[in-house]
Amino acid sequence: MNINDSSSSSAPSTSQVSANLENLSSGTHQSNSQESGEEQSPESSADSPKLLLGFQPKAIWPIAILVMLAALGIVGWKAYQSLRPESGVDQEESFPTRLPVRVTEATVGLAQQWVFDEGVVTAVRRRVLKFETNGTIEFIAKVDGRDLRAGDTVSQGELLATIDDRTEIVSIETAEADLEVSIRQQDQAQASLLQAKADFDKAQSDLNFAKAELVRYQQLFEQGAVSESDRDVYVNSEEQAAAELRVAEQGIRSAEDDVRSAEATIEASQARLRETKVELEDTQLVSPIDGIVAYINIREGEYWDAQRISTGTDLDTLAETAPIVVIEPQFLEVELELQADEAQAIRSGQQAQVVLAQDVSAAEAAGATNDTLLDMATQQGSSGKVFAVSPTQTPGGRGVEVSIRNFSLVRNLQVGGRVYAWIKAAANPTALMLPLGSLLAIDQKFYAFVVDESSGTVERREVQRGIEGLTGIEILSGIDPGELVVTEGIKRLVDGTLVEIVSETAAL
Repeated sequence: MNINDSSSSSAPSTSQVSANLENLSSGTHQSNSQESGEEQSPESSADSPKLLLGFQPKAIWPIAILVMLAALGIVGWKAYQSLRPESGVDQEESFPTRLPVRVTEATVGLAQQWVFDEGVVTAVRRRVLKFETNGTIEFIAKVDGRDLRAGDTVSQGELLATIDDRTEIVSIETAEADLEVSIRQQDQAQASLLQAKADFDKAQSDLNFAKAELVRYQQLFEQGAVSESDRDVYVNSEEQAAAELRVAEQGIRSAEDDVRSAEATIEASQARLRETKVELEDTQLVSPIDGIVAYINIREGEYWDAQRISTGTDLDTLAETAPIVVIEPQFLEVELELQADEAQAIRSGQQAQVVLAQDVSAAEAAGATNDTLLDMATQQGSSGKVFAVSPTQTPGGRGVEVSIRNFSLVRNLQVGGRVYAWIKAAANPTALMLPLGSLLAIDQKFYAFVVDESSGTVERREVQRGIEGLTGIEILSGIDPGELVVTEGIKRLVDGTLVEIVSETAAL
């Protein structure tokens, strides 16, 4: 019998294969015994594998390996069958195939894009208030029972501080007294002038009467009706009236001189009074505008030396050494340097909220998020608008300069202080919103996974993004309002994945 013949016979059973393996092992042992010179019995020769399988001794080892592999395969198949779940058992319970996800409902709401950066406060317009005379500081304005401080608002004409003004007050009182004397002198001169004019008018009238009488008596004299001596009486009267008129004219000129002298004295007294009042004003600091105190560098009881500030002092140094500096809120300015890509969304007139850097640091240390920081800026910060956006980038292409002015509300801003500013770059009150983190970016495209509640699967959809806010993002296309979108677990999903909703987050 050859190999092809044996292959045509029926396959041995498991028990047969096992018996043949035992015989094969025994035959091998007997063969080794023969090689060692031991004598074999007829029984052992009859039970050899060669006789049982019909093979020549040279084919024993290949056949043995094949038989062993077949046996191992049968054992493995039976083991697999024993591990399969029994009929009627729910395979989903044994092998869960639904992925747990968190979802939210796409809703319409307000989308706001805020650009955030750090900046410095400057003053476009500021009024430096300083004493022009020496003296001890006697008064500083009070706000809610405390001394005036930086950040306080002041009104135009409000008295903010004074130094010792006793000398100036005495000078004013003296000047006022001198003025009163000059006024009385002027009144007297005016009265004398009026009297002189009245005397002149009488003298003029007397002269006219004397001339008329002289003419009449001259005619009578020529007619021989009166004597020469009678005529001469009227000649003398006319001459006397003319002299009195000349005296009256001189009286008017003298009275007019007195009036002019009195007027000059009044002007001098008034000038002196104004001078002393200016000197008094030099001892007072009065706000020239409705504004905010940017600096205050004085205290009650200190001595002020006007020479502390020289004429050539630069504006920044002057602001830091002057007694008080008041700024106009509408001309307060915050300077920022935004990244070029962020500055593309900034336009003049956009709303801005400004908060002191120290307040932001304190809030962050307390665990504040971007959302809560914005709330703080809106409720506690200063409100302004973007004034200008530089058309060019800063040297080196590091950023774009942006300035904020036109503050309608100012809270605690100080010139030179560090602040954080939020600029509302865009807004849409009717935007379809999804939370940040609900989109998957692949090859510069963005996708969302929408849950089909009827099938329990997700559908991957490409979406177009709009305004990106601090907590959410506007969806321009790809999602309809009311649809459930996966917010957590999106990286494990593919189109058609079975999912199980474990929670639904509140809509934005």
